[in-house]
Formats: sequence, C-alpha cells, structure tokens
Amino acid sequence: MTQSEVIYLDNNSTTPVDPAVVEAMLPYFASKFGNPSNPAHDYGLEALRAVEHARFQVASLIGGESKEIVFTSGATESNNLAVLGAARGSRGRGNHVITTVIEHRAVLNPCRQLEREGMAVTYLPVDTRGRVSVDDLANAVTQEIGRAHV
Repeated sequence: MTQSEVIYLDNNSTTPVDPAVVEAMLPYFASKFGNPSNPAHDYGLEALRAVEHARFQVASLIGGESKEIVFTSGATESNNLAVLGAARGSRGRGNHVITTVIEHRAVLNPCRQLEREGMAVTYLPVDTRGRVSVDDLANAVTQEIGRAHV
C-alpha cells in the first residue's frame, strides 16, 4: 500500500507538521540548538529570543499577552497542566472536579492524581452518542462539595 492509498484518521493523536512550520524550525533542530533556559551563552540567548518571539506571535494571533502563552511538548503535558493547575489553583474555592468516563487518559490520570490528593472527582456517564445528561451534570454540582473545575 502506498502513502497515497492511506487515509490517516488519528489526527487527534498526531498530524503531519505544516511545511511552513518545518521550514521555520529547521535551524533550531540543526544549528541553533541552544537551551532557552540557559541564556548564559550565545546559543541559549538566541534560543530564548526565538521562544519569546514565538510567544509574542501566538499571543498576537489570539489577542492575548505573551506572558499568558505556555509552550508544552504535547497534548498530555498540556492536559496535565490545565487539569492539575486549574484544580490546585482553585482549592480555596472548591474541592471538586467533574469530568466524563470517556475522557482520554491524559485527562483521567490527572483526575486520579487529584483524588489521591484528597479532591473529589465525579466521573459522569455519557449516552451512546457521547453526550452528558444535563441533569447528571446539575446533580453533580453541589454546595457541599464545591464548584466544578473541569
């Protein structure tokens, strides 16, 4: 089977990199490989400037601020950062996370970690079309447990 005969259906997992992105990144894979966390030398300083420029570009595209942009290595790291960060950052206002039983492991694993840390987690069922019942959601949000975060 040739590549032209293949229909790839897992783009949620990984997808081909846009050629413009490949072209922009090639120097950083081959010759400009400094560590942006170590700007004590020219290689690191150049890498730091490149990361900050990319942060500015993304912020400009979405109407945000550079300091709000966080780059991660992929979806699992992003999900961990979002779920754990939102839940831990809201502990004073609530101790409850609501999610669904069909979430990806990259969401369910941080929820399990939060449970080990003493946070309440509700795993809502879904119907055959993957939808959550509004009544189930409403029943999961209680004053005693706190507000939902996820």
